[in-house]
Amino acid sequence: MNNPLSKVPEAKQQVVRRKTRQEYAAQTALLKRRGDYLPHYDYFLDILSLRAEPEKFRQKIKRPVAALNCLQAPLEIFDALGFVPYRFCSSTVSGQDVASSRLPALACPVIKSALSSFLLEDSIESLADLTVIAGTCDWMVRFPELLEAHGGKIHFMELPHMKESERGRKRWIEEIYILKDFLEKESGRKMSRRNLHLSLEKYAAARLALRNLLEARERKEIPVLWCMIMTNALMMGDVEGWTHSVNEVIRAQSGKLCCPEASVFLAGSPVMFPNLKIPQLLEDAGIHVAADELCTSERILAGVPLAEDNSEFALLRALAEQSHLGCSCPTYADNKRRLDNIMAVMRDRNISGLVLHILKGCHPYDICSFQMEQVLRENGFHFLRIETDQSREDSKSLLLRLEAFSAVIQ
Repeated sequence: MNNPLSKVPEAKQQVVRRKTRQEYAAQTALLKRRGDYLPHYDYFLDILSLRAEPEKFRQKIKRPVAALNCLQAPLEIFDALGFVPYRFCSSTVSGQDVASSRLPALACPVIKSALSSFLLEDSIESLADLTVIAGTCDWMVRFPELLEAHGGKIHFMELPHMKESERGRKRWIEEIYILKDFLEKESGRKMSRRNLHLSLEKYAAARLALRNLLEARERKEIPVLWCMIMTNALMMGDVEGWTHSVNEVIRAQSGKLCCPEASVFLAGSPVMFPNLKIPQLLEDAGIHVAADELCTSERILAGVPLAEDNSEFALLRALAEQSHLGCSCPTYADNKRRLDNIMAVMRDRNISGLVLHILKGCHPYDICSFQMEQVLRENGFHFLRIETDQSREDSKSLLLRLEAFSAVIQ
């Protein structure tokens, strides 16, 4: 295994850049040929394609960029201090070539794509003004070490894994204050309550748009594939533009049923543009995703921050609790509430089956899959576990399994 901190040869970087642009262009062209394509979707496709065009991204954003791996860090705090929160998780197969020889063979595709992005000298990630990493899994705990040679300003957030305990809640509020101090130092300014209120208002509007989008998906007015494209585009800088464009799509699709009859709950590893293998296979199998818990979809703006008053402490505490308690990531030690919430949603929406999507090497989702299957089956739900990567080699076999599952849940 090569030293993960060593420089990638320029010739190799050029090849990866070219292949990455081709990957994004090919997926975008494929989507625009779909029968359910709408011009309204261009906003989201154009935003997501900027991942492969870092210079265009910087020209469009015109603000300092904070690269994040996780939604646990409240986006409002970054926005209030002038930073654009940009999520560096991606899924390009071509990009993984850079990192594959620099990581263990069983490293998950997300960590491979992330490291590859930082190793490319002109990527959005390598040009970011700072990087904030939450220790969500063992791979991410080691990630700051992998980035040391990359330089730049890196801040690590220590996640308390017993989030239901009072000690865990207090520890997370401390982490939020440490993050605020770090961002104030890097931005050279103090966070004002006015700016924080403005950011809260922006993201409150985005949360409402997301809720309406998910309700439209539940009514089968918006296909899951387009829904995931829209949610993927949220952490690309322009939250107000995103909110406006989502509302336009909802209005355009109101009352138009366009999804398969069979419905499932989708859980597990993130689905990230341009790799849309899982939602495409579900659609091909005649299955609609009526609900999910993905951190790139329904969970992207989980919960609503509820402050007791307008003091800075109350606002930051509300953001801390919203991001922490509202998160259903299996990285936490106490997962009973997660399973209870999933089953409550499935009962409420009359969903009889759950598909658990696990990216190979994604240990938190993998480990909890056995308990999840047992609990769901004991409560009368159907369960399908899919372990895959971001290549297309297993698509035919996965489609056969999904088609069989579709017949069971109808």
